[in-house]
Amino acid sequence: MNNSKLNTILWVVSATLLIVAIAFAIAFFTASKDKEEYKKELEFMYEKSFYELIDNVNNIEMNLSKLSSTNSQSYQADVVDDLLEQSNMAQNNLASLPLTDQSISKTISFINSTNGYCTSLSSQLAKGQALTDDQKYDVEALYESAKNVKQEVNRFATLLTNDYSIVDNMKYAKNTMDSNFSNQFATLEEPSVEYPQLIYDGPFSDSVLNKEIKGLSDVQLTKDQAQAKITQELFGYDTIKYSGQTDGKFVTYNFTLNFSDGTVGFAQVTKQGGLLLTYTHTHSITKVRYSQEDCVEKAKQFVEELGITDMESVWYAEAEGYLFVNLAYKQDDVIVYPDLIKVKVAMDDGTITGLEAMSYAYNHTEREIPKAVATKTDAERAVQPELIVQKTTLCIMPNEYVGESLAWELQAVSNGNQFYAYVDAQTGQLLKVLKVIETDDGSLLM
Repeated sequence: MNNSKLNTILWVVSATLLIVAIAFAIAFFTASKDKEEYKKELEFMYEKSFYELIDNVNNIEMNLSKLSSTNSQSYQADVVDDLLEQSNMAQNNLASLPLTDQSISKTISFINSTNGYCTSLSSQLAKGQALTDDQKYDVEALYESAKNVKQEVNRFATLLTNDYSIVDNMKYAKNTMDSNFSNQFATLEEPSVEYPQLIYDGPFSDSVLNKEIKGLSDVQLTKDQAQAKITQELFGYDTIKYSGQTDGKFVTYNFTLNFSDGTVGFAQVTKQGGLLLTYTHTHSITKVRYSQEDCVEKAKQFVEELGITDMESVWYAEAEGYLFVNLAYKQDDVIVYPDLIKVKVAMDDGTITGLEAMSYAYNHTEREIPKAVATKTDAERAVQPELIVQKTTLCIMPNEYVGESLAWELQAVSNGNQFYAYVDAQTGQLLKVLKVIETDDGSLLM
């Protein structure tokens, strides 16, 4: 091969390699540019959500301060509507940020509490009922929390003014799902930020903890056997008719009950175990004749005649002529809150007009209850001295996400308000404080 041809071949190869190199360079540059553009867009989206969250929190704090300082019902309604809008937006903006559930659990709880409480206030105001003094007290408690949240959120926002990148701080730490951004944001979860918890229908009223059904025996009932559970003597109906089967988490036989006064009832009995899962009975209240104590006894007697024993009233509330009674299982003098049954009693004639046993069906079982390490005295020392403790008992309480804990339950009062405090019976650590809500229908009482 002569030098001229070799030079030509080398030139062609070199040119080809150069073209390929340029192509790769262009492709890499384009990909890098696309990646940078995507990163910028993602950063913009995150920062937009975060700055909107700051606005939401600032507005929530401002509106809570307004709400507790006015007696104008129409103005209260306007402020509550704005609080609902801002808390809804805050929920959406939190969900748009790359944060783990653990890093924002208390912040979400605060926003959800504000949203839920304002929802109930909105319904009350729509009926022409202004806020009570006790409700203003609750609003002030939320306001104090909002001030702390506002301070922490705005403090965290200063990071973004110093070339801080949320995207760059999304790197995951070793052996954890918490990113650097989540860890930094989690300062909002520090104990210095207080989040009041409000209760409306009793402690742990919705403690459906386990996806596994523990409260039903393995016995499988036929339709006729299930119907036999709904005795005429107990329910007082004229006729009963099978109305079909429901196939869900619980397979139930459904029955329609007709009464002599023209009213109708509906009952569901589980195929597995034969438990009365739900019961409703239409009823028009005339004149209240039965006391709250009488109705509590009616509720306990009703579940006992269903074959459910060792149940104790842990909470009851009166509303519109009905008494709503929460019955919890009691084992070895320990109240087991997850094993809960709710009963509705008409206060004019003592008729049972409703029952719901979902929590009981999921959770009921005999437990090996450990011995308390922390004493009753230890528990009472764990709460603030402003709380005057009236009664202290042991209970099994559901944990926030999964499992159960043995705890001391302290019923206490402070400044005319009722509280329930829960102290871990093993460690003596304060776990939770709940405040009783007063309503126009009367006090919600244990």
